[in-house]
Amino acid sequence: MKTDPMKAIILFIFSFLIATPALAQSADQYFHNGAQSFINADLQTAINTVQQGLNQYPNDSKLNALMQKLQEEQERQQQQQQNQEQQNQDQQSQQDQQQNQNEQEQAEEQESQESEGENQGEQEAQEMNPEELDSQQISKEDAEKILQALAQKEKELLKEFKKKRSDGSAKHDKDW
Repeated sequence: MKTDPMKAIILFIFSFLIATPALAQSADQYFHNGAQSFINADLQTAINTVQQGLNQYPNDSKLNALMQKLQEEQERQQQQQQNQEQQNQDQQSQQDQQQNQNEQEQAEEQESQESEGENQGEQEAQEMNPEELDSQQISKEDAEKILQALAQKEKELLKEFKKKRSDGSAKHDKDW
């Protein structure tokens, strides 16, 4: 079957003319596709689609208005993201400050407990130091109280010593 070359050329041109409008999108189609992408929370695709439409139809008012709204939304999202990052940084800084403050309070508390222990030890030593007591004249009743306190302290120390000794070491038989 031979085809006339002229018919082939006409058929080709005709098919090209029919296919060309199908490939090209109208401004309304760009608008619709961009709006649909935005509704589906794909802002970047929406911007790209509308930008393609504006490249072909730069004076289309609907595309220009949609592009303006999309850019405003993009700026709003960027601002929101920056605010969130700032809040996260502020919160982290606040947590760090709180932790430092807690550590400082614990250190101060430990220091005060240690100094109280030292002060109490010094007071007991002063109260029970026999040399100082000798240099001062004390009554017989005070001397008896001091002796009783020393005896009581000695008993407590012996109990502690026996307890540590029994807890810390087991009795061994002779090795030899």
